[in-house]
Amino acid sequence: MIRSFVYIILFTLTALPALAGSLLIKVKDKQTDEWLANVSISVQQPNGSITPFITNGNGTVNVMDVVFPMVITCSNIGYNDQRIELTRKDVMTENGTDTYIFSLDKVSGKLNEVVVTGQALPVLAKQSIYKVNTLSIADFVQRGAVNLNDVLNYEMNNFINNDNVLGSSVTIGGIGGQNIKILVNGIPISGRENGNIDLGQLNMNNIKRVEMVQGPMSVMYGSNALGGVINLITQTSPKKFTFGIRTYLESIGRYNFSGNLSASRKNHQVQFSVARNFFQGWTPKDSLDRYQLWKPKTQYTSDLQYQYTLGKLKLNYFGSYIHEKITNKGIPIISPYEGYAFDEYYRTNRLIQALNPTYQINETDQISLVNSYTLYKRTKNRFKKDLVTLNQIETQSIGDQDTSVFKTLNLRGVYSSKRIKHLDLMLGYEYNRETGISFKLAEEEQMMTDIAGFASGLIRISKLSIQPSFRINHNNRYRTAITPALHTKYDITSSIQLRASYARGFRAPSLKEMYLQFVDQNHTILGNPDLKPEIGDHIELGLDHHFKAGRSNFTIGAVAYRNVISNMITLAVYNNHAVLRKYANIIAYKNWMFNLRGQWSYQNINLQVGGGYITVEKSSQFPQHHILEASFLSSWHIKPLKTSLNFNYKYNSQQPVVTIDQQFLFTAPLHIANVSLQRSFFKKTLQAQVGVKNLFNIQNTALVGSNAGTGGHTSSSGMQVFPARSLFFDLNYQF
Repeated sequence: MIRSFVYIILFTLTALPALAGSLLIKVKDKQTDEWLANVSISVQQPNGSITPFITNGNGTVNVMDVVFPMVITCSNIGYNDQRIELTRKDVMTENGTDTYIFSLDKVSGKLNEVVVTGQALPVLAKQSIYKVNTLSIADFVQRGAVNLNDVLNYEMNNFINNDNVLGSSVTIGGIGGQNIKILVNGIPISGRENGNIDLGQLNMNNIKRVEMVQGPMSVMYGSNALGGVINLITQTSPKKFTFGIRTYLESIGRYNFSGNLSASRKNHQVQFSVARNFFQGWTPKDSLDRYQLWKPKTQYTSDLQYQYTLGKLKLNYFGSYIHEKITNKGIPIISPYEGYAFDEYYRTNRLIQALNPTYQINETDQISLVNSYTLYKRTKNRFKKDLVTLNQIETQSIGDQDTSVFKTLNLRGVYSSKRIKHLDLMLGYEYNRETGISFKLAEEEQMMTDIAGFASGLIRISKLSIQPSFRINHNNRYRTAITPALHTKYDITSSIQLRASYARGFRAPSLKEMYLQFVDQNHTILGNPDLKPEIGDHIELGLDHHFKAGRSNFTIGAVAYRNVISNMITLAVYNNHAVLRKYANIIAYKNWMFNLRGQWSYQNINLQVGGGYITVEKSSQFPQHHILEASFLSSWHIKPLKTSLNFNYKYNSQQPVVTIDQQFLFTAPLHIANVSLQRSFFKKTLQAQVGVKNLFNIQNTALVGSNAGTGGHTSSSGMQVFPARSLFFDLNYQF
């Protein structure tokens, strides 16, 4: 009888699930071995109870009192979900602790890329309520991009304007200047010249992704976001130690060198990058001369990023510095008595300091802060240089010597919650103070502040998502403004998304537009303190479809836009005076846009095509005109040669150009293209690329529409587009 009792006890013990005590779950990226934080883990015990967990900064979760077998579901944005039934034999022991490691695969396709711009928390692009266009490192390499204007050159609705002194600027759907907000990790970039951020000052060495949203984002990002937002996301290294160097050479006289270093240890991660970009200048003459049509430019840039993780707290510091010098050597003036020239030097310094803590209150609630201070300084010096002795003296004419300093403090905080089922709530505040100090400003110093609160609620009802949002903004020089928006998304199927939205934009005039007093030998430009704020209304309807056919992947997207901007601010001739200009409001700017895009990928071939049509309605400032554009981007990886062939092309029927003399002109049709070959060596640690830029050798374009006058940097006689066709070589080594 005792023996029977022992058999019964043994049978019962073997029939019951095995008690494992505690289990350490670790989650990493399958391709990079990076430990993944904020991964959702669901543990279902044999009794049916389900317990949710979130991995910490080290990608780990400690589950207590586990009983085998159990079902574990592991999910993270941008990765394929994993669901397994875990038994005791699947568990390994590390340092005396029962451990199981998940390796997650990233999902493929642009619709499945993770985006953060305008979001409370990172989401997949196809899940975003906004239409977010993303560009990755692969796109940068495919286009041979060195800076942001190289990246955006081939994007639909984008037109890049190059100025030899003021730099490169972008218009999106005919809207540019102060109405395009450019961010780095959500930190606003300040320091505009002629209303634009110089895209050539935004180097791509430390950028892993660019996210763009067209249309007013004023609810989320305030003033200067009426036309859209461009957000540059910096890289973070998942490995303990990485080191890389890059050399870029171009036959027109560009010689760039950059390096990056990153290291991580336990809860600490640091990344540092530095670059020197040199352009010796270029002129179409057969022999070199003092005067260069494309001005020589030297840039020094550096970025430092440090992240510390302590439990639910993540503290991130970001610092960035750029020093740029543009040299404009004048045409020699020779007489029997002397030889001299007038030379100009433009120096720009921009320093960004940002501290961004994030605290994960619990599984559903999070607080994120973005606090930044930016110092922007631009100096102009003009000299008369003796070409015999090489001595130079400062000239004393009006506007020859100038220093402008702008200081910007931006404080932003967001509380996000998923506590309520089917509702994502976001509440935020933003404080922005800009101080300008310059002889070109009235009273030499001016200040403007904005204080705002904003809120949005993302409601999910089955396949329908609705996000109403609003912003209350108080400007110290204007009345309080309320900016509403309503975005909707309907998932027709898991692969078809329909989006419709309305958004209102608001922009207060800048300090320069209100208080500028610019005078030189050729122009007098005055600010206008009586300017009214710009108000924009934006309607958008779009459809995206992602599907497979055999081994081919297809993405098709169509989107239509309608923009109406009241009180648009522009320079206007003042009292019919020949050289006097003053900022003024025009009645309205209205346009319609339609885009159609398609992408096809098959094994080692990737093709992207797009077409766009823009109609700008007639107004007091602009005649009615139409713009047609088309793009074709392709990449083919040739396996036997281990080489990729890239080709990019874009066509613009015309682009409107407004000169500083208020000439409304049009460019001739433009065809831009580049082609390149790229290959990896030594297990992909060394990347080499050789190619040709400006394949059709387009150097300038005639401007038509007026016969009178010339402008300061753009004239009715023509506009410089690119230097000559060039050969480039890019070598990138990552250790």
